[in-house]
Amino acid sequence: MKKFELPGKIKNILIAFIAVGVVSLVAGFIVQPQRAWAGFLAFTFFLIILALGGGFFTALQVMSGSIWSVVVRRLPELSVNIIPVIAILLLGVFLGIPNLYEWSHPEAANDHILHQKHWYLNIAGFVIRIVIFVVLWFFMGRWMKKISLKMDETKDPNAKKTLLKVATAYMLIFAYTFLFASIDLVMSLEPHWYTTMFIIYAFAGMVFSTFAGIIILVVTVQRNGGLKEANAEHLHDLGRFLLAFTAFWAYIALSQHMLTWYANLTEETIYLERRLRDGWALFTPLLWIFHFVVIFLILLSREIKRKPEKLIKVAWFALFMGFVDVIWMVYGFLDSKTLGFPFQWMEAGLFFGAVGVAGYVILTSYTKVNQVPIGDPQLQESLDFHQTY
Repeated sequence: MKKFELPGKIKNILIAFIAVGVVSLVAGFIVQPQRAWAGFLAFTFFLIILALGGGFFTALQVMSGSIWSVVVRRLPELSVNIIPVIAILLLGVFLGIPNLYEWSHPEAANDHILHQKHWYLNIAGFVIRIVIFVVLWFFMGRWMKKISLKMDETKDPNAKKTLLKVATAYMLIFAYTFLFASIDLVMSLEPHWYTTMFIIYAFAGMVFSTFAGIIILVVTVQRNGGLKEANAEHLHDLGRFLLAFTAFWAYIALSQHMLTWYANLTEETIYLERRLRDGWALFTPLLWIFHFVVIFLILLSREIKRKPEKLIKVAWFALFMGFVDVIWMVYGFLDSKTLGFPFQWMEAGLFFGAVGVAGYVILTSYTKVNQVPIGDPQLQESLDFHQTY
């Protein structure tokens, strides 16, 4: 099978996106250092979402015995290649711990709540946990990718059983590591806040952004002469998953806020209360409207989910809203009176930067492998996939 050739124009655009992200971040540190640290963390966490989302999609499809997704599985398999970049970025996050995390300040010892949480929220434990998580993400994701690529050469149907075992282990490790990474990197920004819903909320946003990203990658590759095996049926299913997780994200967001309202406890209400005043007063309602209502209504159309030129536009907007949601989660610890509107020029630049990094890493990696898993015993069935409704 002929390998995909990434056009120089696309590569240059992605490099330009990365440059925009770097310039925006540098300018942010010059103008508003505290905001820039928050933006840097949001940028890093968004890349973690995209990298782990690809691994989650791959493991889920293998574990479920999914046939339709075999054709499009190769692209998300390669998302593990983003993790070395994430590892470098996390070194920057470690340097910014005093600027980001209240629990790292010396005066936290005088705060009763933070003192009680010190056994977990301390710099040494934070760094050790994140390092372990990154190693596991890279090792397990690379293992899945390696088995899948090896199947292309050997055509051994028994290798699929090995892939299933590794995918199952990946899913178990992913569940716990993403849980604690979300707590460490994002939830602990507001250490006085308490909820049981945040991890599910972060997971819902991750899967939402993952399907948007996969759609963008598949259609972009097709527009540039690759992955002709994926047809309207495969895109339709990707679009339906994006629709489903649009609704799931909204359900979890509603559940989190409903429980906050119902319990009316100070340690829970502080999170939403901060995000409904000052610069957040307009931002939060717009997030709910555009992240859920607009995307949900558009994706109800069967025609849009089957037309690449239309579906990719929705996916781009969805991916953007996924990044805006990360900003909503991360920026809450900043002083709302001096913050202004939470999404400005720096955040826009960081979104382009994240897209550039993820797109460049995955698409350049894609040029070095077969476009579809040609050794997968279910490939032919996936090629013949056709919906009857």
